[in-house]
Amino acid sequence: MDTRLAREARKISFSQKQLMFIIGSILGDGYLDTTTRGYSLRIHHGISQKEYVEFKYSLISSFVNSKPKRSGNAYYFRTVSHPILTKLRSIFYKDRKKVIPKIFLRKNFDPFALAIWIMDDGAADKNQLRINTQSFSLEENLWLIKFLQTKFGIKSTINVDRRKYRLRIANSSMNLLKQLITPYIIPSMSYKLSP
Repeated sequence: MDTRLAREARKISFSQKQLMFIIGSILGDGYLDTTTRGYSLRIHHGISQKEYVEFKYSLISSFVNSKPKRSGNAYYFRTVSHPILTKLRSIFYKDRKKVIPKIFLRKNFDPFALAIWIMDDGAADKNQLRINTQSFSLEENLWLIKFLQTKFGIKSTINVDRRKYRLRIANSSMNLLKQLITPYIIPSMSYKLSP
């Protein structure tokens, strides 16, 4: 995408699916990076997750200057800067730290966003699933428990990991979780869900 095309991309709104992808990514491994024009979304995973990066690229390629690249053991791309990403930066970050924007998430979160978040930060744990939310505070994690219960009927608890907090989806909610997100889980990331 040349400069002119990038300029045109900034005038286009993200689709609902693209917005959910971005939200799920920000909660997970995605990062809103500063640019001279505002903020871009940086997607960065290990080379073992190349197929996942390619999947993410396919969702948002019309907002990306160049195809994913390899750098050492990493595989990554970034979008052009976009006014909506600048707005999301102000919603999801306080100073340079990611936060949980409670009011925003109540209105802007669906099973596709949940699937992206789990493909980013989920980890199978026997018959359960952990979501690595250690970067969020205890209060934010407790809010996420209530949010998942209210929004989807998914029960979860706090799991302590080296004095940090993360979520553990209850065994009793795993079937419901799988029903909600399996349609969106790509084959190479299915290991994130327990059998």
